[in-house]
Amino acid sequence: MASTSSATPLDSTGSADAEPGKNATSSGVRSSWEFFPALTAAKLPHGFSLRTGGINHPPPVRDLGIDPDRLIGAEQPHGNEIAFVENSSPRFYPGVDGLLTQCQGVALKIRIADCAAVYLFDPEIPALGLVHSGRKGSEAGIVAKAIEGFRNRWGSPAERLTLQISPCIRPPHYEVDFARQIREQALDMGVRSLFDCGTCTACHLDRYFSYRVEKGRTGRMWAVAMLPV
Repeated sequence: MASTSSATPLDSTGSADAEPGKNATSSGVRSSWEFFPALTAAKLPHGFSLRTGGINHPPPVRDLGIDPDRLIGAEQPHGNEIAFVENSSPRFYPGVDGLLTQCQGVALKIRIADCAAVYLFDPEIPALGLVHSGRKGSEAGIVAKAIEGFRNRWGSPAERLTLQISPCIRPPHYEVDFARQIREQALDMGVRSLFDCGTCTACHLDRYFSYRVEKGRTGRMWAVAMLPV
């Protein structure tokens, strides 16, 4: 069992700190973003977009207090390559599925529609990572590689990281439980503050896009995060 400091402890079935109801503004208008309690408690600016804006419209990143011109993205070819973002350019990294940075003022972005977005945060450096991990990436150990990247580049011990798994497709809607693979990799690497929202994208088409259920004719959720300035 992974220990946590701010929410329900992760149990052996993978349920944890889902916050699906927290997507309304103070005026009661539905927001375009979902937030994770563990990352909020760590004071990490972040968001996970919902499908409220439609298939062909990017989510309103400015609602998060983030300038869209600061977004850094990745090609996401379903592999296990990681890039270290050293400054605000380039804004796109080909051939990689994970982005790690120590740079303040840049925002990382991963796009998904059934795969998982994995947020990693070391508050002491501080350093941030966003990883795209679906079936292939999880089998290739991309999350373990990202955790190793934190240690090799910044000396971040796995025990100090906060790791959050986003909504993603899960059994019985998908034959492989890659969220479980992600959790097992993280625990094997020594992560203690491990959080999994436990939400299946295919079960909640009112909130999320699902590539499998919608047979590829769908949009993408954005996972976005940046270091506090």
